[in-house]
Amino acid sequence: MCPQITRRIMHAVIGWTFAAFLCLTSGIASAEGFAEAADTLLSSSPLRGATIGVVFLSLDDGATAYARNAALPLIPASLGKLAGSAAALEMLGPGFHFKTSFLMKSKEKGRSKLSALVWRGDGDPSISGRGRSGKYEIFEIWGATLAAKGIRRIGRLVLDDRAFERPSTIGSWPQDELSYWYAAQTSAISYNDNCVDLRFYPGPKIGKRAKIELDPDFGYLRVVNRTTTGVGGSLFTLDYRRALQSNRVEFFGAISSDSVRSDHVAVHEPALFAAHTLKRIWDRKGPRLGKTVFWERSGLLEELLEEIFSWESQPLSQLLKVINTNSQSLYAEQLLKALGRRVEGRGSFEGGLSAVRRFLAKAGLDGSEHQLVDGSGLSEDNRLSALAVVKILRYMKNSPLFTIYFESLATPGVDRAARDRMKGEPLARQMRLKRGTVKHARNLAGYLRTRSERLYAFAVLVNGESLDRPAVDAATDELCLAAVRLLP
Repeated sequence: MCPQITRRIMHAVIGWTFAAFLCLTSGIASAEGFAEAADTLLSSSPLRGATIGVVFLSLDDGATAYARNAALPLIPASLGKLAGSAAALEMLGPGFHFKTSFLMKSKEKGRSKLSALVWRGDGDPSISGRGRSGKYEIFEIWGATLAAKGIRRIGRLVLDDRAFERPSTIGSWPQDELSYWYAAQTSAISYNDNCVDLRFYPGPKIGKRAKIELDPDFGYLRVVNRTTTGVGGSLFTLDYRRALQSNRVEFFGAISSDSVRSDHVAVHEPALFAAHTLKRIWDRKGPRLGKTVFWERSGLLEELLEEIFSWESQPLSQLLKVINTNSQSLYAEQLLKALGRRVEGRGSFEGGLSAVRRFLAKAGLDGSEHQLVDGSGLSEDNRLSALAVVKILRYMKNSPLFTIYFESLATPGVDRAARDRMKGEPLARQMRLKRGTVKHARNLAGYLRTRSERLYAFAVLVNGESLDRPAVDAATDELCLAAVRLLP
């Protein structure tokens, strides 16, 4: 079953599964001590047959309150973001900014027509509408900046994306999921999370094709619509695939006549997508652009150029919230490559991972406890033990950057990446969480405070075939709540 449909079925059953599991575990909070409660929960039916790694560690005195398979390397999924974000925060600093530069030939200074404008990307993942009035606001600001300098026409837009090396994705990412937002291609020039936003509406009649809205919709994607409209209340099965190495997207499946849904499809060649959109926006209001070429084919010489203006992202302290609170994979991968470029001199996955490994050694991790191949955790080749995750959390607790790191994590029941976790539970208000989910893993880690205000770091990694995700979530949530109730 495809990942999109699987997720929708899981959401449909989560309500009754959670209620049933709470009945199963009633009375746990009155058990003799947290260890007994944990043993009971981890032996319950949702976790039977799974491989589990668990650590709860007091950050006040360093005592391990509970551990099971603590040093066993498991698939961390998005818990891998805890490592990369911590490494970047320490090595780059909370005030780090991505910088996008625009350059022109020095001899053309003061002219209204430029033969070339160089767009030099630094890997900024935040050029989008996130936190702004619209997804074109930044492009409009850039156009107005050039117009204010008297620039009206530009012969060529030159894309300089050399800051990041290829490949743009990891080979061990699920190949049938590369169309989805969480597997978007990396690029030194990026826009709108390197995705086109989708909105699905039912067709005018049962059996007719669904209506598919793209945003931006400037013809970058080629749409093949093979969808249908089902009767009201019918199962939503609409899905899509973008052909590898192309921007042809085929939509299939059905949407009910009373349903409206949204999604995002990852594009091929993000730099060209960004340039394609920029040109359409500037055609409306801004300099007129000619053709687009990459730096390697431009024939330009660095020593003959000068900067016209530059654009900086928000500081890293703010970008981390998107990575850890929203679990935004593109931000994590872009930051990994930026880390590699600045620390190791290589804007590549391996360059970034080399820097992360250096950080992990400093944080006290043994090489046998981790194996990371990306920054997002999407690859199932990644490995982290529960103890390794807790060591990262403990190291950051002792860092002067702890408050920034702590606040980058999700509040259960509130923030998007943990909105369905422990919702409405007062005991969860002081927790900060990071979820981690791929096909064979359902994990949770972070910080919690007990009733006596003592702070703990914890990691619960659940790996296995055919996991009942809602039930595993319910068990993990109850384990965390039991820790709040029962640990000193």
